[in-house]
Amino acid sequence: MTQHRTYKSIEDATMQELQLEIIRRSLHNDFDGRHVYDYLITHPELWTAVLLDRNDLIKLRDLPENIWNADTLFILTPDAPSARRLAEIAEEVWIGMATVYTDPSSVDRELGGAEEGQAIVSIWWD
Repeated sequence: MTQHRTYKSIEDATMQELQLEIIRRSLHNDFDGRHVYDYLITHPELWTAVLLDRNDLIKLRDLPENIWNADTLFILTPDAPSARRLAEIAEEVWIGMATVYTDPSSVDRELGGAEEGQAIVSIWWD
């Protein structure tokens, strides 16, 4: 029996679902978006939000070619153990360079306000 996947329209998709779709579609150097997407979808307990981005406007330059040129995945996690687990997966399976941020004041500052215990994982691919 063939399973058919149901897709939401853009109008009905949440901002997070749009970000996940960008991740799923991305393939650049060692970053395999479909592989990362599949793991995130099957382990939602490890993360609260996820975003594929970079710190410059190269994405803007490449949009006319239908390319989301981003090299860093940012993951908001509910707690430090989840962040450390995702960092392990990132380095061992996704072949990215992970940094975990667990200091409450740093996380709060970066997010402009964080819930108690939240942590951030930043994963960079060359």
